[in-house]
Amino acid sequence: MNLQIIAEARWAEATIRDNFVFSKTMELYPDLCRRLLELILNIKISEISYPEREKTVEACIDGKGIRLDVYVQDKGSTRSFDVEMQLSDSNNLAKRMRYYQGLIDIDKLKRGQHYNALGESFIIFICTFDRFKQGRHIYTFQERCNQDTALKLNDGTTKIFLSTKGTIDDVSDDIKAFLRYVDKGIVSGKFVEELDVAVNSVKTNAKVRHDFMTLQMALLEERMEGEKRGRIEGEKRGRIEGEKRGRIKGTESVAIKLIRRGRPIQEIHEDTGLPIHRLEKLKDKCESEA
Repeated sequence: MNLQIIAEARWAEATIRDNFVFSKTMELYPDLCRRLLELILNIKISEISYPEREKTVEACIDGKGIRLDVYVQDKGSTRSFDVEMQLSDSNNLAKRMRYYQGLIDIDKLKRGQHYNALGESFIIFICTFDRFKQGRHIYTFQERCNQDTALKLNDGTTKIFLSTKGTIDDVSDDIKAFLRYVDKGIVSGKFVEELDVAVNSVKTNAKVRHDFMTLQMALLEERMEGEKRGRIEGEKRGRIEGEKRGRIKGTESVAIKLIRRGRPIQEIHEDTGLPIHRLEKLKDKCESEA
């Protein structure tokens, strides 16, 4: 397997849907990132801190860490935004959002700080599928009281699923155009036109290409090594299982000879260790062949 050729093919095919291309575009063009957030959330953001591509948030001790595609902070407030590209419905996205939220809060709150220091937090998953099958382009979740859904908890968290498969008229034309661009690469509207120019610029950037190739080569090598370990482990298990079956077969051969000599089943069980029910089946077989 030529890893270089595979990595080059992946780079040639990569679009805005690719996590690396998406996050790198947001990093190199922060104003587009800001405008995208404003369109999705229908809010105004004066300026964002430079997006941190694939920010790593480590859990305490031996907990599971996470890597965020695009993590952005609003310079004019304490608001923060995490934007993730999701290409497959692994059926754990809600739990993943929950875990992301917890680790982001831990990462933001320094020792000794009051809980009120936590600002608003928005986690946005851009999905190429409709997670909830209602035809919406956007699903927004905030903590509310079950007994009175108008009563908000106001814990400052918002979780959003965007769907490129939406069919109803529930978002602006700009968001629809963006989602069509993610889904099918269709370029329409001023914002998407500018975004497409940025993506093409990223795709022709030699350093970005080198970084992508380096990452892909490492991932491919890791996968091949994992497959190799799996094969070795499988072969090892196969040998062990084969040896076990061989030992059992040999023991059963001895038991058959003893059965034919008229030895009691109980004695053969004590001598060979074979289960009584198995010995009885062997005895029936011997009698049918007699």
